[in-house]
Amino acid sequence: MKVAIVYQYYQGTGAPGHSLIYELAHYLAGRGHEVTVVSGETGYMQRDTPTLPWYRRLRREEHDGAVRVLRTFTYSELHRSYLGRLLSFASFSLSGAAGLFSIDRPDLVLASTPPIFPMFAAALVCRMRRIPLVIEVRDLWPASAVQMGILRNRTLIRIMAWMERRLYDQSARIVALTEGIRDDIRTRGWPQEKLEVVTCGVDFDRLYPDPQGAARTRHALGWEDRKVILYFGALGEANNIPVILRAARSLRERGDILFVLVGDGLRRGAIEDEVAGGKMANVVVLPPVAKDQARVYLSAADLCLATLQDIPLFDGAIPTKLIDYMACARPVLCGIRGEARRILDTAQAGLGFEPDDDRQLARLIGELLDDAGRRERMGANGLAFVRSHFSAEQTRRRMERILHEVSGPSRAGDRAGDGAR
Repeated sequence: MKVAIVYQYYQGTGAPGHSLIYELAHYLAGRGHEVTVVSGETGYMQRDTPTLPWYRRLRREEHDGAVRVLRTFTYSELHRSYLGRLLSFASFSLSGAAGLFSIDRPDLVLASTPPIFPMFAAALVCRMRRIPLVIEVRDLWPASAVQMGILRNRTLIRIMAWMERRLYDQSARIVALTEGIRDDIRTRGWPQEKLEVVTCGVDFDRLYPDPQGAARTRHALGWEDRKVILYFGALGEANNIPVILRAARSLRERGDILFVLVGDGLRRGAIEDEVAGGKMANVVVLPPVAKDQARVYLSAADLCLATLQDIPLFDGAIPTKLIDYMACARPVLCGIRGEARRILDTAQAGLGFEPDDDRQLARLIGELLDDAGRRERMGANGLAFVRSHFSAEQTRRRMERILHEVSGPSRAGDRAGDGAR
């Protein structure tokens, strides 16, 4: 197959944040497929400022092993404000579409959303060039933004909802990250046969319990005499960090407990201000960590936290951090309803709490920190469950099968047309 992947934040395991598209691209290339990625210039948790002038950043081609990568101009200050994020999306909508136009016609295009604006532009290119489109849906937009209160403009909501419908209508397949996302799309009228679920998977060569790395990390960061409560991931509006900070504030008298937030995002500055203003010496905010170093931080924690805002759509969310925690045999406290909570309960890998209940969170932290044996059992249960149900090798094979099914009729039709000519 000749596969083009459109994703704004293509990044390797040496960068912070998830690298699912990177890993899929390299898996497909390793299987003999010709893979081209059209991407922006930065990862979603990186604040790197481009050094080249804008006119030299319009289109840059590089080779990442067997994967061809086309980097196109993208406004880089996406973490500065909501306007900055919108400008980042808008710039990649134009430059990414131009980049997709410039490459040889692929057998299909895989586009990953959100954001929705660049994916809609990519869909327009696919329609013009008659390229089959597969949409991977990691989050439901605009519904998530509306329920979080980020998006209130009715005109913009209608425009984005129309874009979403057109994307789903045009797609040969809609690949949902979770069962909840699939069910939401299906109940709104799209046929079951068009929908697939491919969950996030774990690369067990990179994420695994690492006690030696944990010991080095705890020593280097001065955590040797502390019980570490770790949140690892995006620090955005959706992630409900305030419930963690309220729990930390109520546990300030316990000098042995340290809350560590590792990551970046739109809310990081406000979080740091709240920590400093509240004189919360038991909270540390650290910069994001490369994915290939994540295991030493996760393994260094005594407990890990997964939180999201309490909105109905997040009942169908499975944050990658939850699966990553379990892959490193860490017990988890999960403030997310629905699918994530069911995974945790089925695996017996931790405990759930109400998404905004900081008192319940603080109480559960105290209970588990005082029971090392229970934490160890939960961690072992989580690791066993992830190894059985969330192997990256299995999820990549499933995605490859879907792409084969979509590209097959198209390539057969092209060959028939060539013979007729």
